[in-house]
Amino acid sequence: MSVTNVKAASKTSKAAKTPKRSAQNAAVEQALANTPVDMVPFSQLSLSPLNVRKAEPDAAKLQELAGSIRAVGVLHNLIVHRLPDGQLGAAAGGRRFRALSILLNEGAIAPDYAVPVKTVSDDVAEVVSAIENFQHESMHPADQIMAFARISASGKTAAEIGGLMGYSTQHVQKFLRLAGMAPALLAELAEDKINVDQLQALSASEDHERQLDVWKNAYGYYRNPKELREAVLRGEVSAEGHRLLEFVGREVYEQAGGGFRYDLFTDEGFITDTVLLDTLTRQKLTEIADSIAKTEGWAWSEGRAEGISTYGEDAQVYLLLGQPDTVFNADEYARLEVLDEKLGELSEQDDTAAAEACQAEIDVIKDTAKIRAWSDDVRAHGGVVVSLLRGALSVRRGVMKRCDLPEIVDDENKSGVNQHLSSIRTEGGSDATEQPQAKPLSAVLAKSLSSERTLAVQAALAEQPQIALVIFVHDCLKSTFDHRSYNPSTLKVTLHAKTGLMLDNAPTSADGLAMQHLTAMHDAWQKLLPEDWHKSWDWLLTWDTQALINVMGYCLARTLDGASERLSDKDGKAGKDLEPVENLLGFTLRDWWLPTKANFFGRISKEQISDSLSQAGLGGASRDVLKMKKADAAELAEEKILLTSWVPDCLLPVTAPIALPESDAVTATDAGEPETDAEATGNASETDNIAA
Repeated sequence: MSVTNVKAASKTSKAAKTPKRSAQNAAVEQALANTPVDMVPFSQLSLSPLNVRKAEPDAAKLQELAGSIRAVGVLHNLIVHRLPDGQLGAAAGGRRFRALSILLNEGAIAPDYAVPVKTVSDDVAEVVSAIENFQHESMHPADQIMAFARISASGKTAAEIGGLMGYSTQHVQKFLRLAGMAPALLAELAEDKINVDQLQALSASEDHERQLDVWKNAYGYYRNPKELREAVLRGEVSAEGHRLLEFVGREVYEQAGGGFRYDLFTDEGFITDTVLLDTLTRQKLTEIADSIAKTEGWAWSEGRAEGISTYGEDAQVYLLLGQPDTVFNADEYARLEVLDEKLGELSEQDDTAAAEACQAEIDVIKDTAKIRAWSDDVRAHGGVVVSLLRGALSVRRGVMKRCDLPEIVDDENKSGVNQHLSSIRTEGGSDATEQPQAKPLSAVLAKSLSSERTLAVQAALAEQPQIALVIFVHDCLKSTFDHRSYNPSTLKVTLHAKTGLMLDNAPTSADGLAMQHLTAMHDAWQKLLPEDWHKSWDWLLTWDTQALINVMGYCLARTLDGASERLSDKDGKAGKDLEPVENLLGFTLRDWWLPTKANFFGRISKEQISDSLSQAGLGGASRDVLKMKKADAAELAEEKILLTSWVPDCLLPVTAPIALPESDAVTATDAGEPETDAEATGNASETDNIAA
């Protein structure tokens, strides 16, 4: 992979500077004008820690300055202050001090060489240093950041620092923000290994570990500021263009206690309480739905952010009736004819405002007739659901709860979904004793559980690199020799690990056993990679075959992706596609994963918690939870399930483990056994230890 090394600009943007001089700047210059010049031996001078320029100056230019001093002497005095050890520290004139040091080392001057200086107090030394350096050669961005931070610590505001140094307030604010970055990144800025734009992108997160992790794992294209910002903010919710925030209103959200996290590089900020925003959205939608139901006579109403789906859990709970035929009464029909004729005339006259008003009246008449078309029988049992569709209100009438319909009469085309029922059977019907279907898992929980299962299989597969290679070779054979096959590849090899995606789906797995193993293996492999390893593959030529198999097996394991929002149709499994790999590994999920309140019990109903405990053989606890509050029931289930080896049925495989024929088994010895003892030494010993 080629790597783009983006160098940091050593010069500050001209747009950041302001030409005006502050009153304080002028006062400092006036004070210096009144300070006498003293001649002191060079041996009494040293470089002051208050000198804001930390980056080493250009060597060629420094040599030119030394040559100039050798020829004509020091033309401009240094600004110094008294140090604790009695020396005079050069707060301004660092380049001249370094040039004199060169001459001293060359023997061109003696230690008692007289140097002109002006002595100032400590409290103005750094300010004077900053003024001089800003007025001469542009300071390195890393030096600016540190200088701004030190002056800010003395009590000066960003506006005061900007006026003093000749920079805009916004420029100073941005650089002060960067002073809080991870020290290791600021060190890389000083070495031109990262530039200011990249640093600003990473500053979107205040977590130093997160900043360093994103920077360390970004290469080439992924080091541009946009990609860095997206990576460091993964999991954060931007307020800009957020549909729920726009619907609820920023003012309402803030009045309810919601907050925003801002930085200097975004105007909108990030939502800090998404749960509150979801609650406010549902409340507002529910109020609208209640109003419609009360006005139109519907039996029930519901407000929800997402509309009702025709598949998944919604399809198990709701039945959507088709819109009945619209019938206009005589007055409406007559009025529509008049309005249609008027609308045509207005369109020819290009009278937009009047045409829009005419169309609005037509829409009201049609909507009124459409609502009236729903029969009283349907309204008495059905409901109205109000949701958001692309940021706009969506009203769905004629929604039936399947639990209220023991028997459904199909329509003529047997669609089974959009039916207009002419009569509604109630609980007294002949099918009232029919057992209700078990409540299915939500799409979010299904995705979370299948992701947790994927992480566990990734970890187990990473510990058996030969098996990962077998699966990969099999995928390659399908692609090469059976390219018309509809059997998908087991490993989704796109050179991008899927572990991060699994963590996004199941945040509770971050501290789980599977991630602990994956992280340990990842760190161990990373320690074996040489510096700048990504720039060439020559170093890999020194690794033996077994070492290459081991590291490839680890990388391939991280590409495994069994996440899905839906349970399998036939047997209701989450992550069913992982079963062949599990069978090959002799994998047992409970060795890697434990159901807890956070990842399972707290996300299902109390009745489902009771059923789970019953399946685990905990009949007493199963009955107890039905008498508890939901949170207490989930905690009890987490505590009791530790005594068992139970995992949800949706995570258990339905097929028995597959035993490979002995001739087909690929062992570590077969894959990479060296021919001689000498070949068995070197990198392989370290990589074998990782795999073990």
